[in-house]
Amino acid sequence: MMETTKLTVHKQHSMNALISFVKQAKSFSSHITLYHDGHSINGKSLTSVIAFNLMVNEEDTILLIAEGRDAMSATQTLSELLKSETKGATDQPLSFM
Repeated sequence: MMETTKLTVHKQHSMNALISFVKQAKSFSSHITLYHDGHSINGKSLTSVIAFNLMVNEEDTILLIAEGRDAMSATQTLSELLKSETKGATDQPLSFM
Protein backbone atom coordinates (compact mmCIF):
# COMPACT_ATOMS: atom_id res chain seq x y z
CA MET A 1 0.00 0.00 0.00
CA MET A 2 1.18 3.52 -0.77
CA GLU A 3 -0.02 6.75 0.87
CA THR A 4 0.97 10.28 -0.10
CA THR A 5 0.37 13.50 1.82
CA LYS A 6 1.06 17.02 0.57
CA LEU A 7 2.31 19.49 3.21
CA THR A 8 3.16 23.18 3.15
CA VAL A 9 6.28 24.20 5.05
CA HIS A 10 5.65 27.17 7.31
CA LYS A 11 9.11 27.28 8.89
CA GLN A 12 12.24 25.19 9.17
CA HIS A 13 12.06 22.62 11.94
CA SER A 14 14.34 22.50 14.95
CA MET A 15 16.99 19.81 15.31
CA ASN A 16 14.95 18.17 18.08
CA ALA A 17 11.88 18.02 15.82
CA LEU A 18 13.94 16.44 13.02
CA ILE A 19 15.37 13.83 15.37
CA SER A 20 11.87 13.11 16.67
CA PHE A 21 10.59 12.75 13.08
CA VAL A 22 13.32 10.25 12.15
CA LYS A 23 12.79 8.22 15.34
CA GLN A 24 9.07 8.07 14.61
CA ALA A 25 9.67 7.21 10.94
CA LYS A 26 11.90 4.32 11.99
CA SER A 27 9.08 2.91 14.12
CA PHE A 28 7.11 2.11 10.94
CA SER A 29 7.89 -0.81 8.66
CA SER A 30 6.94 1.28 5.60
CA HIS A 31 9.57 2.99 3.50
CA ILE A 32 9.29 6.75 4.18
CA THR A 33 10.23 9.28 1.49
CA LEU A 34 10.19 13.07 1.52
CA TYR A 35 10.02 14.75 -1.90
CA HIS A 36 10.50 18.38 -2.95
CA ASP A 37 11.45 20.05 -6.22
CA GLY A 38 12.79 16.94 -7.92
CA HIS A 39 14.67 15.67 -4.87
CA SER A 40 13.62 12.69 -2.77
CA ILE A 41 15.21 11.48 0.43
CA ASN A 42 14.90 8.58 2.86
CA GLY A 43 12.81 9.83 5.79
CA LYS A 44 14.54 7.37 8.11
CA SER A 45 17.98 8.92 7.59
CA LEU A 46 18.77 11.78 9.97
CA THR A 47 21.45 13.31 7.75
CA SER A 48 19.12 13.24 4.76
CA VAL A 49 16.27 14.79 6.74
CA ILE A 50 18.55 17.57 8.04
CA ALA A 51 19.79 18.36 4.52
CA PHE A 52 16.20 18.27 3.22
CA ASN A 53 15.11 20.67 5.96
CA LEU A 54 17.79 23.13 4.85
CA MET A 55 16.66 22.82 1.21
CA VAL A 56 13.04 23.81 1.69
CA ASN A 57 11.81 27.36 2.21
CA GLU A 58 8.73 28.82 3.86
CA GLU A 59 5.55 28.13 1.89
CA ASP A 60 7.19 25.35 -0.16
CA THR A 61 5.12 22.23 -0.71
CA ILE A 62 6.61 18.83 0.09
CA LEU A 63 5.31 15.31 -0.33
CA LEU A 64 5.44 12.71 2.41
CA ILE A 65 5.23 9.25 0.87
CA ALA A 66 4.94 5.98 2.76
CA GLU A 67 5.02 2.57 1.07
CA GLY A 68 4.23 -0.54 3.07
CA ARG A 69 1.61 -2.25 5.17
CA ASP A 70 1.42 0.58 7.75
CA ALA A 71 1.59 3.42 5.19
CA MET A 72 -1.67 5.05 6.21
CA SER A 73 -0.72 5.19 9.88
CA ALA A 74 2.79 6.41 8.99
CA THR A 75 1.59 9.30 6.82
CA GLN A 76 -0.98 10.39 9.40
CA THR A 77 1.46 10.30 12.31
CA LEU A 78 4.42 11.84 10.49
CA SER A 79 2.41 14.58 8.80
CA GLU A 80 0.96 15.62 12.16
CA LEU A 81 4.47 15.66 13.60
CA LEU A 82 5.70 17.91 10.78
CA LYS A 83 2.69 20.20 11.05
CA SER A 84 2.87 20.74 14.76
CA GLU A 85 6.54 20.37 15.70
CA THR A 86 5.25 18.63 18.80
CA LYS A 87 6.04 19.84 22.29
CA GLY A 88 7.64 16.49 23.07
CA ALA A 89 10.24 17.04 20.35
CA THR A 90 11.37 20.35 21.82
CA ASP A 91 11.31 19.13 25.42
CA GLN A 92 13.65 16.20 24.80
CA PRO A 93 17.43 16.55 24.89
CA LEU A 94 19.26 15.91 21.62
CA SER A 95 19.77 12.21 21.11
CA PHE A 96 20.99 10.47 18.01
CA MET A 97 19.98 6.98 19.15
